[in-house]
Amino acid sequence: MDPTPHILPSALLLLAAFFIGCLVGYLLKRMFGPSRRAEPVAQPDQAQTPVVPERPDLGDPALGLLNEPIGGQPDDLKKIKGIGPKLESVLHHNGVYHFSQIAAWNAKSIAMMNARLSFKGRIEREKWVSQAKALAKAASRK
Repeated sequence: MDPTPHILPSALLLLAAFFIGCLVGYLLKRMFGPSRRAEPVAQPDQAQTPVVPERPDLGDPALGLLNEPIGGQPDDLKKIKGIGPKLESVLHHNGVYHFSQIAAWNAKSIAMMNARLSFKGRIEREKWVSQAKALAKAASRK
């Protein structure tokens, strides 16, 4: 028995099944996938102003959050392992500028900062408080 006469119909059926699967997947994604909303297009004659995120309410004074760094100069929070430039700017935006602020956090304030910054345990996992205590102590010796 020669298998070659069935190759062409089998290949066409396989190709048809592939295209039907692609079409069904596309339609399901359009119906149930994440919706994308069109961004408004700025008109060229309109003056564009930069969007500055609004500073959040500093909230609970137990966190020791500040409106600006003490003495006008913030500590280099990037010295804490786990804090990079982006995270440092987020902390500054939320009122954290100094090692002493992080060093003073207790379990309640850590939970509040985790919720505020959506970290889910990162502060404890990377031991920010103990690192900040050591860095604050070293800074006070100078």
